[in-house]
Amino acid sequence: MKINIFLLCYNESAILPHTIKHYKTQFPSCVITVYDNESTDNSVEIAKDLGCHIISFNSNNILDEPMLTHIRNNCWKTITDGVIIVADMDEYICITEAELMAEIDIGTTILTILGINMIGESQTVDLGDIDLQLIRKYVDDDQISPESKNLCFLRESITEMNYDVGAHHCEPQGKVKYSAKTYYNKHMAYLGIPFITNKMIKRYERSHQMREHGLSTHYTDDIEKIYRDYTNKLSSAKVLNNVR
Repeated sequence: MKINIFLLCYNESAILPHTIKHYKTQFPSCVITVYDNESTDNSVEIAKDLGCHIISFNSNNILDEPMLTHIRNNCWKTITDGVIIVADMDEYICITEAELMAEIDIGTTILTILGINMIGESQTVDLGDIDLQLIRKYVDDDQISPESKNLCFLRESITEMNYDVGAHHCEPQGKVKYSAKTYYNKHMAYLGIPFITNKMIKRYERSHQMREHGLSTHYTDDIEKIYRDYTNKLSSAKVLNNVR
């Protein structure tokens, strides 16, 4: 069974190697394509070195949610069969290749996914002091920006996903059968104060046009708010066991 993974990217050099490691560990035979929004760091070089295909697109240095939505809804349509995963660089679907094949064998065409927000404690912007694969602390899904997304489906059964902005909701078309079992989507966003502060401020700077239309409003440059939100999550975190 072919497994094609499509990952969106803009200046993700800190997390990208961890993400590729996760998916290649879970799905040794996968093909990974990175849709890169003309990153200004070395994300593309890292992805190429890790064996990923690169497709570049230009949003004129703004966070263009409609353009990202179009990519999510169409990047996989040149593929005719096999499993498709469409995710952001900080989204880790937790299912092994063997489990995925077992789901396909019983007729599943879309995975049922529960999003959780993972909490890391890195003290650096580049995450060089932690191993993301070993993070176990988490908080439940954020209803403001839910991560329980339909990110994994069988191409020959699904003709359209119809993702909305952020892929938080969709209306799939075709032969739709959700898995009876629920699998985790580990949202690797809250990995430490330096990392999340840098990420939030950079995305806030690129999302001013989106905010005018009521989109991307969860991004902020308020450092005190970012710190307070992170520490609140860390203090209330649970521990996730036996999930890779």
